[in-house]
Amino acid sequence: FCADQIIANSDSLKRRMLLTLPELADKTMVVYPCPEETFYTPPSALEIDALKDRVALQGKKVILSVARLAEGKGFPHLVAVLIEVVKKNPNIVWLVVGDGPKKQELLQEIQKNNLQNIVRYIGQVQHEDLKLFYYVSDIFCLLTHPDHGFEEGLGLVFLEAAAAGLPTIAGRSGGVEEAVAHMETGIVVDTYQHPQGVDAILTLIENTEFAHRLGTEGQRRVRANFNWSHQLERLNQWIN
Repeated sequence: FCADQIIANSDSLKRRMLLTLPELADKTMVVYPCPEETFYTPPSALEIDALKDRVALQGKKVILSVARLAEGKGFPHLVAVLIEVVKKNPNIVWLVVGDGPKKQELLQEIQKNNLQNIVRYIGQVQHEDLKLFYYVSDIFCLLTHPDHGFEEGLGLVFLEAAAAGLPTIAGRSGGVEEAVAHMETGIVVDTYQHPQGVDAILTLIENTEFAHRLGTEGQRRVRANFNWSHQLERLNQWIN
């Protein structure tokens, strides 16, 4: 306990830490991570069209997931949700960016459930190339959930998606509800209740005005609150 200041990346993480170490309350603060400024600026139309052509996205509603393929990110749950979504709206594509220990398990689930035609598995990409994938997509969806006592700290990808103007569907876990304001910038669901995920995706696919409003408000909120100049003010006494 020799530290002068302890920094958590969300109120959720701060609360969980103080349940175990309440004596640290006076020296613990929250500083949120922030998306890079580049996420607010769309790529060129040529770049967007080239990627759409390369992975066959033209004319499709694109659902994007960006995460490490690991426990707690909800990929098996999203497979189950998309099985139902595609029955009602087959004109979708699921774009998956990321890699990790659950990759083979995910690909097997996709094949077992005959979802190969709607899935575009991209794998790991360089961070500087990530923005383009947000801008070719219509919805960002990551069904995060608690896993054996572990929860999401915050979820920077939710902030990046919002910075790019994407409406979000997020699974309730840890600090996710600080990154995604339910029914204001996205829809927060109980990952284990698959009908909630199905309804959320179909709502954003079918109600484009509502989806656009969520995306616009998400971008405004992130720009206003999750920017480094604002967050680093909290550290002035330590860095000046």
